[in-house]
Amino acid sequence: MARLNQLGRNGSRVVPAFLTICVALTAACTSSSASDGDRDKAATASGSENDKAATPTVAAAPSASASLDPAEAAKTDALTAYKGYWTEMPKALSVLAIESTDLKRYAAAEALGKAEASVGNLKRNGRITTGEPVVTNSTVTAAELEKKTPNVSISSCLDISKWKIVDKQTGMPAPGVSSPVSRYVVVSLMERWDGAWKVLKDDLHADQPC
Repeated sequence: MARLNQLGRNGSRVVPAFLTICVALTAACTSSSASDGDRDKAATASGSENDKAATPTVAAAPSASASLDPAEAAKTDALTAYKGYWTEMPKALSVLAIESTDLKRYAAAEALGKAEASVGNLKRNGRITTGEPVVTNSTVTAAELEKKTPNVSISSCLDISKWKIVDKQTGMPAPGVSSPVSRYVVVSLMERWDGAWKVLKDDLHADQPC
């Protein structure tokens, strides 16, 4: 499987080195958060013409997640964390500091280690990233939720056309050969650690444009 543009001296378009291959804030990867509840409705008791209105009672509306079965709720939580990963990871590469982002909240193991290595690589070469990747069609393609450490696989379409490496001082694009394709399938493995979903690794399928 071909690898595209390792992050380093020759990359002008971003396929970071930590991706064996979503989130910046991307429209397609954005999932609307469930409403915490509708406005409380006051119920007034009917009475005689001379009676005072009864004291309103508050009816709590069930949250959207409460209507999901446990498996679907777990997948929804994983997709939300996946969105957070693709939001925070580009931030880390643009400011060259993992600690200035919430990436550790959403990444661990290989994914986090390669992100840290990529930040160091950019620093050594005097470069940063600009723009954002766009992650669309995020779908849970496999799930093992009954295991001691639950896991899911998520497949997405990664668009890097607006995500570039530039010289930190001049802002000019770094020289190098652009990727032959700018949209391809990425599959991520996630596990739930202490109730929080984290991306452990990403695999790019460069032979599967999307």
